[in-house]
Amino acid sequence: MKPYDELTFRGQILRLRQLCLKALEAYPIEVARVRYLTTASTTMFRVDARDGQKYVFRLYSEQDSSLAENEAEMFWLSALARETDLPVVQPVARTDGVYLSFVSVAGVPGEKRCALYRWVPGVPLEEHVSPKTFGQLGVLMAGLHNHAQGLRIPSRIRPKRWDRVFYFPGEQAVFHRPAYAHLFTPEQVRTLDRACALLDPFLAGLYGRGERPFIIHGDLNLWNVHIYRGKLYLLDFEDMVMGFPAQDIAICLYYLRNASNYTELATAFQAGYTTARAWPSLSESDLHRLWAARMVNFANYAAYAENAFDTDEETREFINTRCEELEGLLALEKPVSKT
Repeated sequence: MKPYDELTFRGQILRLRQLCLKALEAYPIEVARVRYLTTASTTMFRVDARDGQKYVFRLYSEQDSSLAENEAEMFWLSALARETDLPVVQPVARTDGVYLSFVSVAGVPGEKRCALYRWVPGVPLEEHVSPKTFGQLGVLMAGLHNHAQGLRIPSRIRPKRWDRVFYFPGEQAVFHRPAYAHLFTPEQVRTLDRACALLDPFLAGLYGRGERPFIIHGDLNLWNVHIYRGKLYLLDFEDMVMGFPAQDIAICLYYLRNASNYTELATAFQAGYTTARAWPSLSESDLHRLWAARMVNFANYAAYAENAFDTDEETREFINTRCEELEGLLALEKPVSKT
């Protein structure tokens, strides 16, 4: 059998499909068809059952998530399904009641973590950005926060915290490493270092303000929300963190920051949110710092992520744009008084 690393992309997908089929034997469905969907931070397959139901089978990336994160995701999603009517993606338990599977097959190195979800209809919200849809999204985020604030988390569930710029398990700043020097200019490295020196204490300080953290989505972007017949559905809870509403809101608004009608969209989002929950304290300075932390994280991630871009030129262009934005935000910082 040809080694996995020597296969074409199509050959690797065919091997992973065999792993998917093996894993599906543990679920209470009769499989009719399995088709490859996409590969980003995870690899996903569409599963059609004989009864007409549709599912998504997800193979987690060792690089982009940990077992602890997957367990936290399943804990909250199953609680949301039991205790609310919020339109969120639903995980499917195996016949033994377990949500996560660990599967290996010949020809695929190692053991893969995976899970099955019910199909979420519609298209990404990216295609339908408007004050109306962002008002709806504000309502849904407030619903998530209301549920999470009252959720009792067992000790076995250990969500990560966004208390530093590089907060994902095992994540490190690669822009200092010689292997990635061709992607960053010396000026960009200095910008990223300056940002980390400012933002790490800021992020850690959020957890010292006396507010009790709770689970938040952590990545409610334009592609992790689907719209179908006017209704929004929330998905991809893989990046959830133990944090605060202001962090979740800042992440969501981050993806609107360059929109010509940003103020209108942000106002609609806040109006929707406040129909279900009080708006948190979120100054413009704090909002910009949370955005800046996102920019540093993304610039660093673009350098080492396998599927981020096709060429070094595209990677450098992305990093350059993020660093230019970052410089603009850092210029807004008030100088520290030395009196």
